[in-house]
Amino acid sequence: MKFFKLSLLAAVLFFGVVCAQETPKSLPVKSTEDKNIVLNYVDKEAVFPDGGVNGFRSLLASKVNTNKINEYENLPKEEVKKIKKLISQKKPISKTTISSVLTFIVELDGTISDISAKGENQSFNEEIERAVKSIQTKWIPAEVKGGKVRSKYYVPVKITIE
Repeated sequence: MKFFKLSLLAAVLFFGVVCAQETPKSLPVKSTEDKNIVLNYVDKEAVFPDGGVNGFRSLLASKVNTNKINEYENLPKEEVKKIKKLISQKKPISKTTISSVLTFIVELDGTISDISAKGENQSFNEEIERAVKSIQTKWIPAEVKGGKVRSKYYVPVKITIE
């Protein structure tokens, strides 16, 4: 009798666990045409039509005016004086690398909005933002379940100044 009760208990527990399993359902997405939703995770990422992200990076690099970037922006004044003295004496100086993370939203029509560059060098951030705004090429928007959606795009940007 004790064996029967244990077997019955084991069967109930086993079938209770098996029957409680549900197949995962995908998260419901409001209308893919909802203009207020910006997605970070999509089925198909937004694509720059002229060479993808590498094409975008190349075009961005061609639009950046390095004369507008103050590579010494975050250095103490004494350090800047030393570097300028070395330059005037035509002595070698170490390379400077400046980095920023560019973010923007690819809209349903392929235009970009909410352009923002964040990094330690403000002049570099401003120049990256200006350069991106000057690019007129429209992106191919991201998709979820076959419908176009707004999506956030992140591009790390780095420049080395010698």
